Amino acid sequence: MSRRRIAAALGLLLVVCGATVALAATRGGRAAADRPALRGDAVWAAGSRPAPGFALHDQHGRAVSLASLHGQPLLLVFLDSKCRTFCPVVGRQLGAAQRKLGDRPVRLVTISVDGADTPASARAAARHWRWTGPWTWLMGTHAELARAWRGYGISVKPTPADITHSIAVFLIDAQGNERAGFLPPLTLPDVISDVRALRREAGHVA
Repeated sequence: MSRRRIAAALGLLLVVCGATVALAATRGGRAAADRPALRGDAVWAAGSRPAPGFALHDQHGRAVSLASLHGQPLLLVFLDSKCRTFCPVVGRQLGAAQRKLGDRPVRLVTISVDGADTPASARAAARHWRWTGPWTWLMGTHAELARAWRGYGISVKPTPADITHSIAVFLIDAQGNERAGFLPPLTLPDVISDVRALRREAGHVA
């Protein structure tokens, strides 16, 4: 199943982030042999779908690659720190997921859809959205960011007034494989359940 086919059974989802944001996705089939059973809008068997790599810089100016994040499950999302419409909805839901996971909140990794994002705007967004656990906001040049967008099938189109982009949240396991994809608005019990399942699979206490 191609990454751009997070697209049919759920139809076309329109959200607004200053301008209209479109995301379409296909629900992945759950093979009976898949363990653990995951609840995402799309799910993939362990090892069947390596997550596309990236190499960008975080809000501290440090170089970060996907490989450098291996070892724990993480949630990867594509957002605009200055958005005032739909991105904050997803951002707040991700913050709620961290809080509901208690003293072991999941790491949130954001790849910017706006080359004008700055460390200050990223910190402001994380504060407004109540990200209380570990988070990383990745930034770069348009060309660097565009490679990551293409890898995950994220559409980004600047407009005179704002940025139109698709939104999806990917759950990546400790080995760097995509295991579940979620469409907004997120179903938090499913997100939390899947994070805990991958932690158990990796041998960590959920």
